[in-house]
Amino acid sequence: MHASESFKIIFKEGSNIFERLSPEQFRIARRRIIECILATDMASHGKKLAEVKAKLTMLEIENGKNLDKLILPESAKDAIIKNNATVQMFLSECVHTADLSNPAKMNTIFIKWTDLVYQEFFAQGDKEKELGMNYSMLCDRNTTNIHKSQVGFISFIVMDQFEVMLNICPEIKVYMDNLKMNLKYCEDKVEQTRKDNVSRI
Repeated sequence: MHASESFKIIFKEGSNIFERLSPEQFRIARRRIIECILATDMASHGKKLAEVKAKLTMLEIENGKNLDKLILPESAKDAIIKNNATVQMFLSECVHTADLSNPAKMNTIFIKWTDLVYQEFFAQGDKEKELGMNYSMLCDRNTTNIHKSQVGFISFIVMDQFEVMLNICPEIKVYMDNLKMNLKYCEDKVEQTRKDNVSRI
């Protein structure tokens, strides 16, 4: 749906940023966009991240070193064609990282967007309850602990993703710092809730 709507906008008069591309160049650009969108599917997160880790190890890319190995030393055109899979892998991971990046933002922004995301989740859960359906994960407002779920999300998904991407782009260290700060914030909230519950017993 995202790809379809994107191309509908692109093809409108005055919006076609690809109008000067050759048919072959447009085919490659279109495929790139579609693959990047599909890479945001969390169902393939673990598999894709493992592939990226293996590729970085093979190419000896660490802390921003040896990045030239991501593109073969042919002409730009040949590199796009011959190294298509590697180029696409890292384009997709960049988009996927951005898609997961809310906990890597400043604390005030992280809190605001997390609240908005869970409003959406809980609205879905309310509708599922109304229709007699089982709740989807994190959508039951009565049982979901937002801060605890964010601890898990940051610890087991986002942190690992950013640590891998840090090897390609060391400049994102500031976001790693934000991740650690927001993880600590959520852990503190979980601990405070635990203490409050104990004190009421």
